[in-house]
Formats: sequence, structure tokens, C-alpha cells
Amino acid sequence: MKRRKVKETLGILLALTFAVSTLAGCGSGKEAGSSAAGSSSAASSVASSASSSSEDQSQTSSSASSASKETGSAEVELPEMATPDEWVSRFEGISPTAYTDFSATDEQVEKIKDAGLKVGLVMHTGGESFSEAVISGVTKAAEELNIEIVAQTDAQWDAAQQSTNLESVLAKDPDIVILCQIDVDAMTDQLQEAAANGTKLVFFDNINAHLEEDDYVSLVTTDTYAAGVECAKDMASELGGSGRIAMFTWSAPNLGNRARSQGFRDYIEANFPDIEIVTEEFYDDASDCAALADAVFAKYPDLDGAFGQWDIPLEGVISSAQGNDISNDFVGTCVDLGYNVARIMAEDGMCKGIGAQQPYKDGYYSLYAGALGAIGEEVPKMILIDPVNVTKENLEESWPVIYDQPLPDDIQSLLG
Repeated sequence: MKRRKVKETLGILLALTFAVSTLAGCGSGKEAGSSAAGSSSAASSVASSASSSSEDQSQTSSSASSASKETGSAEVELPEMATPDEWVSRFEGISPTAYTDFSATDEQVEKIKDAGLKVGLVMHTGGESFSEAVISGVTKAAEELNIEIVAQTDAQWDAAQQSTNLESVLAKDPDIVILCQIDVDAMTDQLQEAAANGTKLVFFDNINAHLEEDDYVSLVTTDTYAAGVECAKDMASELGGSGRIAMFTWSAPNLGNRARSQGFRDYIEANFPDIEIVTEEFYDDASDCAALADAVFAKYPDLDGAFGQWDIPLEGVISSAQGNDISNDFVGTCVDLGYNVARIMAEDGMCKGIGAQQPYKDGYYSLYAGALGAIGEEVPKMILIDPVNVTKENLEESWPVIYDQPLPDDIQSLLG
């Protein structure tokens, strides 16, 4: 469907923007704590401080869905698809609680403030949009709850380094540790020992696969299967319901990441028989995706689109597409709204749609969960956040929902 042509000036702009690092990737109100019925004012404060209200997010998602139907070469029906339980719950018997149903009372907040709690962050990586937003969310919650952040580490996607970092953070005797686990089969003994010693463990995005219910407070995560579904909707809309596409999937066994690709594949295969997934490429390192894409374009020079499991893999695919003189109407979609893909999207480049996680809320609600656990309150074992469908048409309004700050000026200027 797509044809090769001379590269456009977007390639130059993309090369410049790649210098900026990006993210890796990753209801209504019953109260979370046991005394939750006691007050609603703090619950309202928690919801508003974590960026947008659920109504704002619903409006954003609605406008994104509408936009996706209009931007493609032909209008297509985009059916809804529910997330199967096996692609949400990480442990048998654990059902998710919507983040809009999780809050703290005034009494609980005051008790947390008086407790003098400390938290340590054991990050999977750092220096890009996703992890910085998680840290911002934790920082905001820490300010509200009078909690000291005593450590913040960066494993740079190295599971062995994350284990070392965990030990260094635990040495500072935090009451709460917040982490996104790189290798879900690693650190089990370390984590269980920490929990036995009284440390409250809260995971975001990915959790150790071998923990017992008493070993951790909560997992805070986006419905990543649904995020993959949103990417598939954008792909189908842009292609007008037919074409040939590729998928680029991380080889790690983390369910949260695998669910992204599964949601994308399930939606396409269930609803669009004329869209053919010609290959699914697996990578160990996201930086390998440009080389993988070179081989894919050599074999399928008329490929119409590609899905990246997060933004950095898609950046590699787009770089390869430009290097192989692929037309700019090539359709790229991915999970996670990073700076670079947002800029590409604003420039009418090859990133056409995103199923975005909400990392600011990941961090914010992770600390609230940990703090409630630290004062002995009951906390949902899984707190689920909806993805946001992002297209160029709603990029300006989606960025603040996801990051709790305005769209960067340089990207805003590209929108006109």
C-alpha cells in the first residue's frame, strides 16, 4: 500500500529530537482505607492533586476515539474490547480496583503526616519522560503527606543493578519502597526479607511474580492490554481497515509488557481481517529496533505500519523507515507518550496514535498506597489506571492528563 519516496525534512527534525531521551517503557469513590467512610474531603483532594479528574480523562478518551475515526483514509467502525482477567491480574484471586475508587480520608492523611515516614525509589531506569513523571508523582504525594524521600536509584534496565540498588536503599531504613521490577523472576528473597522486616513494598507497572499476598502492599499499573487495544484502534483507523503491518515486542516475560502486544494483536485479529500482521519481531534491547526494522523493510518494502511496545522501539522503527525511503504516510503506533514521539506526532510524522500510560498517577498513587499500608490501613492489592488514547487532534489536552503539566512549548508551537 505504501511506496518508497525521497526522504522529507522530517528526517532531519527527527534526528535532532532523538537527542532528547524518552520514556521506557511502562469509577466513583468508595474509600480505600478501613475508616474510609469517615470523610470525603481528603479523597477529593487526592483525586484533584493527581492531575485530571476522571471526568476530564473520560472526555479526553472520548475525543481521542472520535479523532481516530476521522484521521484515517476511510472511516471505520472501532468496536470496544474488554480486557480479559488473565491480562490484568498478576496473582490468582486478586482483582483490580480502579484508581478513581482509591483515596484517603482526612483522618488517615493526618495520621500519615504525623508518622514521619520515609520512602525510597528503586527505579527501573531514569532520565526519560515516563520515569521522570513517576518521580514527579511520588514527589507531589510526599509533599502532601509529609514523607521524606531518602533515596532514588536508577538501574538503567539492568536487573542485577536493580538488586544492588535495592540493597543500598534498604540500608537507609525506609518505611516504604516503591519500584518497577525489571525481571519479574529476580530479587524474590530480597523482597520477602524486606517485607518480613516491616518495609512496605509498592510496585508500579511490573511486580515480582513469586510474592505472597502479605509480601507487598499494592501494584499500581495502567491497564496495558487496553493500551495495546487503543494502539490497534489508531492503526485500523489510519489504514482504513486494511494493510500489512509489523509488531515490535520486548522479549522479557513481564506480563504488563506482554499485555500491550497481546491487546494490539487480539484487537486487530478479532476486528480487521484485512489487516495482516506479517511479522512480530522480538528484541532484548529497545535500541536494537532500528536494525530489526531494517531487516523487516528489506523483506516487506511495502509495509503499511508498525506497532512498538513503547515509544523508544517505535522511534527506532521510524528512523529505519526514513533511512529506507518509506513514505511519510507509514503508520506508527505505540504505548507511552514520550517527548520524541509527541514531537513526531505534532509534526505530522509517522507516529499517528498512542495508547498512553499515566506515569504521574503511577507514582502519586503508589506513595499513597504505601503510606496507608505503613499506618496499618487496608489497601487494594492492585490499583488500575485507564490508558489515554492520544492522537495529534488531542495531544495538547492529553499531555496534562498524563504528566500533570502543560505540553512543552516547542511541541505546542508545531500544532499551530
